[in-house]
Amino acid sequence: MILASVCISIAVLSYLLGSLNFGVIISNYFKKDDVRNHGSGNAGSTNMLRNYGKSWAILTIIGDMLKVAVAIIIAFAALKITNVSSLLENYFGEDTSLIIKSYAGLFAVIGHIFPCYFSFKGGKGVATAGGMVFMIDWRIALILLGIFFVVVLVTRFVSLGSIIMAILYPVFMLIFYKSAVLTVIALVFTLIVVVAHRGNIVKLINGTESKISFKKQKS
Repeated sequence: MILASVCISIAVLSYLLGSLNFGVIISNYFKKDDVRNHGSGNAGSTNMLRNYGKSWAILTIIGDMLKVAVAIIIAFAALKITNVSSLLENYFGEDTSLIIKSYAGLFAVIGHIFPCYFSFKGGKGVATAGGMVFMIDWRIALILLGIFFVVVLVTRFVSLGSIIMAILYPVFMLIFYKSAVLTVIALVFTLIVVVAHRGNIVKLINGTESKISFKKQKS
């Protein structure tokens, strides 16, 4: 009963933290605008870059990554205070820490995509999922980030870089940890990110996807 209560509490809190969509917050507070009213209609860093410039996009990425870090830290604190960690270790063994991070990260990503504070219309979860990956294994995060930059620099498609990162995440989790459980969990994140980019996938196939420009387009 205690385990279920703590897990539900972590899920709810992580979702609420994830719902703090910094693209919407920053555009509302600093620009007196809503980034979702422009461009792709998405509340992520790419649309922030296209409409307000690099600085605001970077701030959005930092905020969206930090919120999942906070969710994970709170999750560990809650499990430690309630002595639930030992129960989970009996089930998952050495994978427990990574599973906890993934669990909190999952609900933070869901909150980012469907934020309860902003009419359930948020971003696509890439930066938030990226923050989770850094908390799980910085080596994998840096490899995926490097791949992302190469893809974007070569193709100018941020969506393609994001999709490729998502697809490769479970591959690297399997290579680094050789754990079926962690790989399956990683596949869940892949599915979430790919589904969130379904519109972009259609545009990429049709050749109508917009390429990124690093020039400021709106003050």
